[in-house]
Amino acid sequence: MLLETRFSHPERFIKEQTFKSDLYIIPKSDDGLGIISFVELVVALFLLGGIYMKGGRKATLIEIARAFEQMFNFKFGDIYKKQVKLFDRKGYNLTKLLDSLRNLLNKESRKRNNEK
Repeated sequence: MLLETRFSHPERFIKEQTFKSDLYIIPKSDDGLGIISFVELVVALFLLGGIYMKGGRKATLIEIARAFEQMFNFKFGDIYKKQVKLFDRKGYNLTKLLDSLRNLLNKESRKRNNEK
């Protein structure tokens, strides 16, 4: 009976293929790009409010976090607990990744402008 159903309605037995990224991070790496850095980035993007879902509504923190997990093959665990840890950081340490990114972009911009 099952085989008969499988052959007569194969669409019921096809699993949806999910996106599998080749990118990954090392969660507790020494380069400063660990999970808490991604929490900083995800929370900042969520607070900006410029990321939307297909239907036009703004993406939730969890939806943005899940996209990053899928893109970089890791798990935040409870993103809300990680967000609390982020805001428990000292003020000078709150935007560590974002500060590093800004500095890298400024450095690259100066380098490119000097080459002209």
